[in-house]
Amino acid sequence: MSIFLGFSFFRFHRRRSKILAIYDIFLASSKRRLHPLEIGRESGMHTLDVLKVLSNTPEIFLKIPGSGSEGVNLYALRPSIVVQNSDAVVAYVNRLARRDRILLYSLIFLILVVIVVAGLRSIALFRMSFG
Repeated sequence: MSIFLGFSFFRFHRRRSKILAIYDIFLASSKRRLHPLEIGRESGMHTLDVLKVLSNTPEIFLKIPGSGSEGVNLYALRPSIVVQNSDAVVAYVNRLARRDRILLYSLIFLILVVIVVAGLRSIALFRMSFG
């Protein structure tokens, strides 16, 4: 869900395993920069899924614009992620996924509360009008 000038909600909620799989591919690779096709081949994911994960998680993955005649965009891990222990990165991704899950459930709860309050309010108004 992308609204409010490109701010996306729930980026980590259902993509946690994909993010961690791509992160593991970067750790296993001898190259620092990888093309989404390479990542898709190694992970077994579709290239569009890989591109969506890479572009929606700038906290972890860095887009490196292509240079020269090719102009191919490559992706790499952020330097702040590279220097961290893999356990710390996994905990970071899990924490962000948990935050998104809590935000989603809170939003659903608030919508249900508004619907119930509006329903009760309309019942009271209906009784006052015709009762």
